[in-house]
Amino acid sequence: MIRLRAFLLALIALVLVGTGKKASATKPVNHSSYAPGEVVVKLRPDAPQFEIADLNERLMTIARLAGEQSAKTTERAAEPLVRTTGSPRISRIISERGLDRVFVIKLDQNSDVEQIVNEFRARDDVEYAEPNYLVTFGSVIPNDPKFWEQWPLLNSGDTLSECNPNYYPTANADIKAYQAWDLTVGSPDVIIAVVDTGIDLTHPDLVRNIYTNPGEIAGNGIDDDHNGYVDDVHGYNVAEQNGDTSDAVGHGTQIAGIIAAEMNNRIGIAGVCQSKILPVRFYRRFGPGPTQYDATIADAARGLVYSIVAGASIINASWRTLLNASDTTEQDARVLQDAVQATNDAGVLLVCIAGNEGFNLDYSRIYPASYGLPNEIVVAASDFNDEVWHPVGDPYTIETGFGPRSVDLAAPGVSVLTTKAHGNCFLCSDEIDPSKWYTCADGTSISAAFVSGVAGLVKSKYPDDNAIIIKRRILAGVQASDNLRDYVITGGRLSAIGALQAQVKITPPFLQDIAYKAKSEKFTVYGSGMQEGVTVIVGNKGYSTKPRSNDGTAFLARVPSSALPPGVAVPIKVRNPDGGESKVLMLTR
Repeated sequence: MIRLRAFLLALIALVLVGTGKKASATKPVNHSSYAPGEVVVKLRPDAPQFEIADLNERLMTIARLAGEQSAKTTERAAEPLVRTTGSPRISRIISERGLDRVFVIKLDQNSDVEQIVNEFRARDDVEYAEPNYLVTFGSVIPNDPKFWEQWPLLNSGDTLSECNPNYYPTANADIKAYQAWDLTVGSPDVIIAVVDTGIDLTHPDLVRNIYTNPGEIAGNGIDDDHNGYVDDVHGYNVAEQNGDTSDAVGHGTQIAGIIAAEMNNRIGIAGVCQSKILPVRFYRRFGPGPTQYDATIADAARGLVYSIVAGASIINASWRTLLNASDTTEQDARVLQDAVQATNDAGVLLVCIAGNEGFNLDYSRIYPASYGLPNEIVVAASDFNDEVWHPVGDPYTIETGFGPRSVDLAAPGVSVLTTKAHGNCFLCSDEIDPSKWYTCADGTSISAAFVSGVAGLVKSKYPDDNAIIIKRRILAGVQASDNLRDYVITGGRLSAIGALQAQVKITPPFLQDIAYKAKSEKFTVYGSGMQEGVTVIVGNKGYSTKPRSNDGTAFLARVPSSALPPGVAVPIKVRNPDGGESKVLMLTR
């Protein structure tokens, strides 16, 4: 770890030397993150400088806002961020965003940039001011101090310092997150629901990546956005039907940290994906004791449904039912199955655990993993040597669930550092110091969180991908391992860079015509490019099909008449097993 850190610091130093930038001699601050002598300022719309008609005079007036620190050169000491454009549409966007009110002000090279920025921020005519931060290229190595202990993201082969100080991992047995971050670190437009015990919304490494519902007003007892849930500002507590999504147990906070702990905030750890976490709590406390909590299948189902209503594209389900795995039948957990089917209809990826009991899921069912729907991805736990999770020194006892025909892939799930909730709960910390709100965790819950984070990276890079295509990219990008070959379908371990670079062939079908016989409930679709196993999606619900022609141009589904109310235009499309979707046709019965 120390060797790798020293190497990276040396490399960064070389890059900075190559820029030709020099630090100010007047103040011992680190100027490597921004251009010396430059400040970005956005003026308010009513700033008096805009009353000056002549552009050059206006710019000179703006430059003089810096006072004696303004650059003493013949070139402009202030310049607009954007120039005028001939496109009315682009000009309107620029104006609405206020980009035509942003200026770069050039200062004396020895100026105290931080002081000038603070002075600008104190002005009534300034909306914001900031240093002109530098942009560089190359691998993203976060500045979060505990990043070096996150072996699943970057495994150097050095001793694990906190979570497992006594054993040496295998170098490169990681998900290659640092390589994936060169392509994307995630998007705030991607919502990942954590359907779990709640999340510590105040954790400093999570607070900025928690989803906020822009259409809801906190605490007014009104469903402001008319989505059916009152006060769901930061997700929803489906167990108690309120907006309290604080962590009742501590488990959800651990999951959230792996998925989306804030990167480059100089705090704690780095999450896989800098997208938005949607807290969905379905655990309830039934007493004051930290272990007095429970959860039901019905509330789990509610949590899944809320997630798709709220707009999540990925759902992390790091839990399973307590049904006896060996006795479970197709008739068990139907309400949960209906909810999982709904996530499939909505095109949302559902990341499920293989469990921590060492079951072979080829023969023992656990839910929701064993429903086997196209949008589900089932995850086993691997360790820092790319082996399945087993007790230290006992390779013959397997802790993780597995299945060469039923579990898709493995992901890190042993000795993993993550965030810890603080407060009075089973897995909470009672420490006052936030730097101690971290913990080490094992299990397939942790592994599923890594897959959810990578799914968020994929969705960020390929925003039009549905659940099936995201899943295909993740599975196609795994890093194969002889140690895992007999335990999971892909024979490999999650790779973030592999998922982002995987090339998958997608066949968009063409939907040409539709025929429906209400009496027999026979629904036939006609077209081309449809694959065997194509799904007919009526409204938002999918129906399986059977071929009705030998050439693949017609498929038959059973669709109840209630799905097609008379006189109502219903959207119809078809989805191939490879994730390709047709354009929508409207059908009115």
